[in-house]
Amino acid sequence: MNLVLVVDDEPAIREVVADILRDHGFDTVLAWSGRRMLEILESVRPSLILLDMMMPDVDGPGALRRIKDRPDLREIPVVLMSAAMGPGELDREIAGFLSKPFDLDHLLETVIGAIGPPSP
Repeated sequence: MNLVLVVDDEPAIREVVADILRDHGFDTVLAWSGRRMLEILESVRPSLILLDMMMPDVDGPGALRRIKDRPDLREIPVVLMSAAMGPGELDREIAGFLSKPFDLDHLLETVIGAIGPPSP
């Protein structure tokens, strides 16, 4: 499965990332907040989560902590995204980091590096 959960409170970023991934053969599901991401994870198991660091309600580090604290979710790779900060001490818990604005080729390289190319 090549399902990527894109979590960002900015609609334009969510849509652009999802469009790029779909154009390259990945399936996507979108969430606008950390809380919505956690709701989606109750019924969907993505191959990868692209997670914005700064969001209302549950921010990226808080959402990452909730994922890593659950045995049924902790193996899902998470790539953090941020325009304002780096991953800092979260480095060893994440599969990658994307600085916004990010290069589209780097986005694809990061996703493929984390979960491999999409299945035909």
